[in-house]
Amino acid sequence: QLIKNKMINLEINYKIKMPLHFGGFFKKIIKVTVTELKLKKDMDISLAFVGEKRIKKVNLVYRGQDIVTDVLSFNEINEIVICYKQAVRQAKENSLSIKREVGFLFSHGLLHLLGYTHGTKASYKKMIDLQEKILKKSLE
Repeated sequence: QLIKNKMINLEINYKIKMPLHFGGFFKKIIKVTVTELKLKKDMDISLAFVGEKRIKKVNLVYRGQDIVTDVLSFNEINEIVICYKQAVRQAKENSLSIKREVGFLFSHGLLHLLGYTHGTKASYKKMIDLQEKILKKSLE
């Protein structure tokens, strides 16, 4: 599935069976992000939904962590990888909709691709606050 936006084009790859598809929602997140950050550059981004085995393996290879994680992003290739089952678990644990949790993870990965990091408490708070602002506007 290919989603075109003025500045950011998104290709979505479903590597697992999923009951829900979020194309229109991701398009809105991209639009809000472009507006909020006043982006001027064009970007092609790939998003892959994967299972637990795949994300655990990728997390081990690229981050040295042998655990299932929710989202990974790779700036070198402009790719975001989301583990759908982990997103579902987190949504249930936090009494959130799956749509909101997946949107939060996508926004997180997108901000990483745009250069945001969270190595300090201050940068983490700034990034999370920006994610929440983008997500709130995207859910309106």
